[in-house]
Amino acid sequence: MSAHGHQALYVYGFTRAGAVEHLSAPGVSGAADVRTLKLGGLAAIYSPLSMEEFLGPEGADPTQDLEWVAPRAVRHEHVLEEVMQDSPVLPVSFGAIFSSPRALSEVVDAHRRRISQFLDDIADKEEWAVKVYANAPRLRAHLEQAPEFRQRLQHLPESPGARYFHEKKLQRELDVRSRDEGRRLAAHIREELAPGATSVKPLRLADRGLSGRQDDMVLNSAFLVRSGQVRRFNQRVRQLAARYQPQGLTVEATGPWPPYSFCPSLEEPS
Repeated sequence: MSAHGHQALYVYGFTRAGAVEHLSAPGVSGAADVRTLKLGGLAAIYSPLSMEEFLGPEGADPTQDLEWVAPRAVRHEHVLEEVMQDSPVLPVSFGAIFSSPRALSEVVDAHRRRISQFLDDIADKEEWAVKVYANAPRLRAHLEQAPEFRQRLQHLPESPGARYFHEKKLQRELDVRSRDEGRRLAAHIREELAPGATSVKPLRLADRGLSGRQDDMVLNSAFLVRSGQVRRFNQRVRQLAARYQPQGLTVEATGPWPPYSFCPSLEEPS
């Protein structure tokens, strides 16, 4: 830790006082300096750092630079995952810096009931992410085999001109139907999984560039699942994956994740 520059607190999240004592995961800057600050019955998980260390001597905003952000965001996540093994946690998004313990204490005091209530609610639950990807050519091929389309392909007009026109119309219909079918099946999968969770939140769909996949993401949802139901929930995901795989869908669940999707806002007054 550099001696010069203003000393600040980088915060990862909040938990119960005394729930977590020693953390082995390195902090956001890479140093082994993750600590807890007791604030009444609550505790903040934080690392001390100088503003200069985080923002650079020019006071530039490096958070726009993915190469700078990526390793730090991963370390932020690892700290929260270690805390989660021992205790419920209210995770804070990457980049939350408080100027002093007093500034942090004021925020906690303003939201004490909300933080406490969330820690109670989340104590026996886990956040799982379910993503569904649709392979357009395979979805289309599956639709082509449906009795409705097979019948129509077998009963095309005799005259070449009318036949060509009807074939083209059918192909366009298949294109539209295969796009809609991916979304329709994804919504159905979400409905099938929802009863196994206490809460479901839709997340943003990533395009192919971001997902790195050839297939289109048609579902991205967070499910809050009771710890005792997690095994059954994942079993259901595997059953749905097997059921829809022949139609060109890939169904995946990952977790448990820090429960970002179900956190209360600490921006608004409590």
